[in-house]
Amino acid sequence: MSADKMTVGFKNIHFAVMQKDERKGTTTYGIPKYFAGAMQATLNPNASSQTVHVDDVPVATVTSTGVLEMELQVDAITKEAAAELFGYRIDSNGVLLEATKNKSPYIALGFESESIDGGKLMNWMYKGKLTVPSQEFQTKGESVEIKNQSVTGQFVNRLSDGEKKVSVHSNDEGINQEVILDWFDEVYVPAEVTEPPTV
Repeated sequence: MSADKMTVGFKNIHFAVMQKDERKGTTTYGIPKYFAGAMQATLNPNASSQTVHVDDVPVATVTSTGVLEMELQVDAITKEAAAELFGYRIDSNGVLLEATKNKSPYIALGFESESIDGGKLMNWMYKGKLTVPSQEFQTKGESVEIKNQSVTGQFVNRLSDGEKKVSVHSNDEGINQEVILDWFDEVYVPAEVTEPPTV
C-alpha cells in the first residue's frame, strides 16, 4: 500500500446474513444492516510459508493463508443485531433474552476506512461468524473510563467461488464509482475478471 493510501479512519460497519452458499453454485445474502459504532479493528490473515529443501539447499517456498481472524472494538451492538448474530430473542416488552436458542448464522461483514489522500477503502468479508461480545463494567470514580464491547470473528472462503474478502479504494484508476456509492446497499458481487493482475 502506497503512503497516500494509509488509513486514518474506521466506520460504517454493516453485516448481512448469509442465506445460501452452494459449492460451485451461488451465494446469497440478506439486506446489509448497521452493526455498531466502529472504534477499532485488527485483521489477521494467518499467512504462513514453508521452505522446501533438497540436498540441503532451499529450492522452493510455499505460502498459504488460513482463517481470516478479526478483533473488533465497537461502542454498543443494537439488540436487533445481537438477536440475529448470536441466536438471541427479543420479547414483547423489547427485552433481549440472551439464552442462545437459535444457531448463529454465517454473515458477511463490511466496513469503510478513510485514507490520507481523501479516498475511501471499502471492504467486505464474505463468510464468517462472530463470538458473543465481551463486556467490562466499572464503577465511576474521579475520572470516567468508558467501556466498549469486544467481538472476535473468523472468516473462511465461500463454497461457491472460494472468495474470502474483497476491497476497493475509491481513488484507484478505473474504479466504477457506482460500486463505491452502493457498497452497503448489498454485499458486493464480483464482476468477471478479464485479465490477471500485474505484479
